[in-house]
Amino acid sequence: MKLEFPPIGARIMKSAIAVGLCMLVYFARTLLPIGNGIPFYGALAALWCIQPYNNTTKNNAVQRSMGTLIGAVYGLLFLLLFRLINVTVPMIVYISASAVIIPVIYTTVVLNKRNASFFSCVVFLSIALTHSFDSDPYLFVLNRVIDTFIGIIIGVAVNDFRLPIKHDTDNLYVSGIDDVLISQTSNYNKVELNRLIRSGVKFTISTVRTPAVLMDIMKGVELQLPVIVMDGAALYDVKEKRYLETVFLPSDVSSEAENIIADCGMHCFVNAMLDSTLLIYYGEFRNAAEQELFESCRRSAYRNYVASEYRRKDDKERVLYLTVLAEKFSISCSKESCGNSLESV
Repeated sequence: MKLEFPPIGARIMKSAIAVGLCMLVYFARTLLPIGNGIPFYGALAALWCIQPYNNTTKNNAVQRSMGTLIGAVYGLLFLLLFRLINVTVPMIVYISASAVIIPVIYTTVVLNKRNASFFSCVVFLSIALTHSFDSDPYLFVLNRVIDTFIGIIIGVAVNDFRLPIKHDTDNLYVSGIDDVLISQTSNYNKVELNRLIRSGVKFTISTVRTPAVLMDIMKGVELQLPVIVMDGAALYDVKEKRYLETVFLPSDVSSEAENIIADCGMHCFVNAMLDSTLLIYYGEFRNAAEQELFESCRRSAYRNYVASEYRRKDDKERVLYLTVLAEKFSISCSKESCGNSLESV
């Protein structure tokens, strides 16, 4: 397996900067007479808030804040109760803390903050298990909350920091897929594309492929504008999942093309529009590639495969696109035997 060494991205750099700032704040706190805290907890909170997108950062910050507050409240109550009844046996404390996990998690469910349950448990256990026998555990509870909120504030601030860049929001940028984005659409590129789109850059796609294939390739990219698909045969709205404009093949042209393909001993998938739904008609498969395509794609929400025996095959049928899959040798032979007819179409 060949190792890849991608460049160090902004998220990595921001993570290191956020942790460094947490350490600086901790050092400043050591100079104040209000308790030092533990920088470890602040660094963890800051790292949790460093995310690719701002909305994810804010959601994580809210989760961490709620989780910390819930866990700290239960931890404080736990310490007060065991100090009141003067329990000094560690095993009793540990077993009791395990039981308190139930109300901790249940509280996050009642407050509809289920995603914060993990952090609530972590904060509670860090208080109940490691500081129950401290001389002054209440100060730790306070510092634990302060450390976390310092980390959250630093993480959100660092993550949201952007250099003042003015993006071009006037022009429309149209990108191809083949040899452009197919081999280049890594997670890093998807994040950068989404940031450009969110900043107002007008970006869309033009491809010879169908909307179904395009959606698979560009999964994770937040396309806002309609895309040009099937080599310009249709304009597709990815948000509403409907065709805005279509250019159909004349019925005589599509029929002649299908006949020529059949005479060459090949099978084709016929993409036709019924009302606003794209149907893909198929016949008897001629090779393994066709069968594999059908089996891998027929469950897709964007594809509707129908056996060719149910086709209308009349002047009202609207054909958008023909897809042919064949072995290289078969295509070469077909070009030699059907070359004149193919050129005429």
